[in-house]
Amino acid sequence: MTTSHSAQHPAFDRRVEKAALAQEIKESRRAVLVVNTRSRRGARAYSEAKRRLIEAGIILDASYPVRHSERLPEIVREEIAKGRKFIIVGGGDGTISSVVDHFAYVSVVLGVLPLGTANSFARTLGIPLDLPGAIDILVSGKVFDVDLGKINDGYFANGSSIGMPAVIGRATPHALKKWLGRGAYLLVGASKFMRYGPFRCIITINGEETSFDALDVRIANGGYQGGVLVAPDANPDDGQIVVHILTEPSKWALGKEWARVALRAPFRAADIEVLKAPELVIDTVPKQDVAVDGEVITKTPIRVSVGREALIVMVPPAFVERVDPGSEGTSQGTMT
Repeated sequence: MTTSHSAQHPAFDRRVEKAALAQEIKESRRAVLVVNTRSRRGARAYSEAKRRLIEAGIILDASYPVRHSERLPEIVREEIAKGRKFIIVGGGDGTISSVVDHFAYVSVVLGVLPLGTANSFARTLGIPLDLPGAIDILVSGKVFDVDLGKINDGYFANGSSIGMPAVIGRATPHALKKWLGRGAYLLVGASKFMRYGPFRCIITINGEETSFDALDVRIANGGYQGGVLVAPDANPDDGQIVVHILTEPSKWALGKEWARVALRAPFRAADIEVLKAPELVIDTVPKQDVAVDGEVITKTPIRVSVGREALIVMVPPAFVERVDPGSEGTSQGTMT
């Protein structure tokens, strides 16, 4: 993994790096477009996104409609190696997670086009989910650095889960997600729910071990998972990972919890144990699948940590004002 000046030298001022990138992008008006055309909206949106970006004054050095998602990390890695400074990635949360390792601690700005099913990372950053709105942020947003979560040696952008969401993530066919969107998760979840049961969750922070009987574990760098706000206390700019553990013994509590989240009902701390730390270890009995942004990547045990200010990304000005009050951020300025 290529490492930036700020990762090599902690004293290096991250603001200088962001300002230099913002200025270079503003002056050159150059970018690379990489779109996962297997994502729900990607196939329809690629041509329109390319046209709108060019009309907005962005010069595309390269553009890739990627049908086979396994090619995405390779393309991003190659473009970074060419010295590109602004790479726009279109797709869903799985697409972002598949490439985010290559953006961690490099002097390259990620632009997000939310074209997936849930678009949780875009929601966390306040990026509009419609194509014109998202492109407006790419053209006139602000360059800002946010934390990445890290599981073992791999980074994740937004959220991870252990329990029912991971079960659903493994069982939901891509074709079903493409045709039904978020409804695909509900359909598969209903079929898996009756056979689902609690597990033992052991969490270690600073050498101190705590265990719970858990139905669901959410690991959050940002507030959204599955397109729903599940961790309003998670902030991708505070150096902390938030863990929510649903501890009620009945699996029907899981259904009630997700219904409450979907209806945006008040948070009930009695139902959920909340832990916050920059680093922790999670194990379970029996072993459980671990899903990152909807894609199962490993099994427990896992080491979870924060990649502080690891990702430089184009965000709406309102996001900067919300997570970093008093900061003016780094304005890219209009490219037209």
